[in-house]
Amino acid sequence: MKEFLVFAISTLNFLISYSQEKNFLLNRPLLSSVDSIEKVNKGEEFIPTFTISVSKDYFPNADIFDLATPLIFFRKGNTFSTEMNYYFSLPDSTIRLISYSWEGTPKLSDELNALFETNADYFLKHFGHSGEIKNETHDTWAQKSLTWENDIVHVYQFIVSGKNTNRVRVLISWK
Repeated sequence: MKEFLVFAISTLNFLISYSQEKNFLLNRPLLSSVDSIEKVNKGEEFIPTFTISVSKDYFPNADIFDLATPLIFFRKGNTFSTEMNYYFSLPDSTIRLISYSWEGTPKLSDELNALFETNADYFLKHFGHSGEIKNETHDTWAQKSLTWENDIVHVYQFIVSGKNTNRVRVLISWK
């Protein structure tokens, strides 16, 4: 019985993580193509009534761009919805960063970990290496992150786990 439960839970984690959409944009899209991209992926636009910005170290060279409030879309998934944020610079409307984010509860920590690992496998295949890993532990939360880059693109993935925060995020920016 114990072996069956381990098998069932492992299979469920595998299916949940692979059922999440893995449509990462590693080639910089044009701002004018975002609506089409999200239509194909069944993304629903969210129009914020507030300003959204990023810190100067959120992605490489973030401090040299004048970023507009991002275009935000939500893609429904089986376990998690994917929040897409397309950050673009003004006045040239060049996409500088795409943020993929999955939120969960502490009860979904195994599923978030599985998602993190399948994302890491995806980028391992693309970049040909497992990325630079960093672990942080704090009083109320912990973070594990991986970084990949080449001459064109920089990818940063992290998972944050804590009492009030449980998320996986992938940040893709271009050089």
